[in-house]
Amino acid sequence: MTTDRVCTLADGRSIGFDDVGDPDGTPVLYVHGTPDSRRARHPDDGLAAAAGVRLVAVDRPGVGLSSPHPGATVGSFADDAVGLADRLGVDRWGVLAWSGGTTYGLAVAARHPERVSRVVVAAGLVPFEAYAEPGILDLADGGRWMVAELGAELGPAGLAAEALPMLAPHPCDLDLAREFVLEAADPLRRRELDAVPGAVDALAAGVADAVAQGTDGLRRDLELQVEAPDVDWSAVACPVELVYGERDTTTPVDFGRWWARRLRWAELSVVPGAGHLVALTEWRDLLRRAGA
Repeated sequence: MTTDRVCTLADGRSIGFDDVGDPDGTPVLYVHGTPDSRRARHPDDGLAAAAGVRLVAVDRPGVGLSSPHPGATVGSFADDAVGLADRLGVDRWGVLAWSGGTTYGLAVAARHPERVSRVVVAAGLVPFEAYAEPGILDLADGGRWMVAELGAELGPAGLAAEALPMLAPHPCDLDLAREFVLEAADPLRRRELDAVPGAVDALAAGVADAVAQGTDGLRRDLELQVEAPDVDWSAVACPVELVYGERDTTTPVDFGRWWARRLRWAELSVVPGAGHLVALTEWRDLLRRAGA
């Protein structure tokens, strides 16, 4: 098993990734949330091996092991992902995207449809335009309302400046990141964390990685939650499975319904009683779906 790898893209930037699971299995690209990194995934990579999946978990620009890219867009991430696939000898892979990684994961399928077999979205965030739909935020928490309201009022840069200090402490080490993860967890999230041994450490590693190079990578990620994506969602030509937690208030089920209305071959499933950490609690099943 190989982990903590870096390769050089055509423009000279580095992209960091973990390459785990079954090296001869079905390739699956894992796209992390915000504020996260490639390490914010289920802590047991043996589940990928058991599912027959070669899991490639990648850092977005300015996060973890990946070089900063001030001009990064949702679409440029898709191009980076295909550049990585070329260097790994992967012709086609499934995509598993969690939360804030959703637009990026779907962008890979939209811009490079011949390279993606299917996309699985876990607790997926919607583009900023979706917040204008009546009722879509009715079951959302205060953090999501804040993004919608400040994004509309202040624009991408203003929203990022206001939200960044709330998403990750900086400077940050693993101990501080663990405290941050636990303090931010409501009772449902604490139960989900407790259900997955090692989950707190995995999410803490993601928070620490998000600001390990400074805050520019996370700042750009937040700006892109407000900017209109440079991607045509109608170009997604593969099956998309949308998996949401019934009790998730970070990305409510209505977000999944929004995506289901806009993607040609999308199917929504709701996990009873689950919250935003459905990606961790349902990891085995998500891997199976993405590697199908």
